[in-house]
Amino acid sequence: MDIYNLIGEATEYDKKQKLEKKRPKSWCKSISAFANGLGGVLIFGISDGDRVIGLETLVNALIHRNYLEVGSEVHVDLFDDRIEIFSPGGMVDGSKVQNMDLMNISSRRRNPVIADIFNRLRFMDRRGSGFKKILGDYKIQLKYSENKVPKFYSDNNSFLLVLKNLNYKKVAIKSGDKEVTIRTQEKYAIILNNMIFDVEYKLEELIILLDVKKSRMKNILNELNTLGKIEIIGSNKNRRYKLK
Repeated sequence: MDIYNLIGEATEYDKKQKLEKKRPKSWCKSISAFANGLGGVLIFGISDGDRVIGLETLVNALIHRNYLEVGSEVHVDLFDDRIEIFSPGGMVDGSKVQNMDLMNISSRRRNPVIADIFNRLRFMDRRGSGFKKILGDYKIQLKYSENKVPKFYSDNNSFLLVLKNLNYKKVAIKSGDKEVTIRTQEKYAIILNNMIFDVEYKLEELIILLDVKKSRMKNILNELNTLGKIEIIGSNKNRRYKLK
């Protein structure tokens, strides 16, 4: 379905900006009308004026990316359990977003002209509201839980946002007396694809990539070390991980 071909509204389909919990009548009326007629399609995420809603993260990546980084680009990776949005260039002041209070971050725009254009196009809200809006939109969802909170990570050269799929459920298969998760290889790939050569990472900097406990993450990293994919440097609190 090409959503841009759906101009206006008709008896076959109706558009809603979002699934409102506090005002269910706004979309339940459409369902009732379809049920009493020939059926239809209810489309969420697009306004009556054909404006696509929820581009709450991609716009930020384009606005804040470092365009002086040659050979890199903003990219969106889709997985069953999450979406990852990568942008070249970290925080403008060099701080690490994973160590900051996301609800109280002052806005500093790397590209003010591009930001102004997106603002005029109404693809972004008021200044400095990006982190709050992303977190707020997640918290009001029915299937939200603390382990599904969006993850933010930055270093001097990159910014990564991980958006969890609230409807995802892990699928496992049984092998003898053991339950073997079929996503182990994908976990390896996630870690390796997000590590940069010659950069040493703390456990806390890597654990945001996977929805696992600290002990499980240590086991996964030990497995990658045994496979010769990464190198473990130091021990205990000074332990670091880097690509081989």
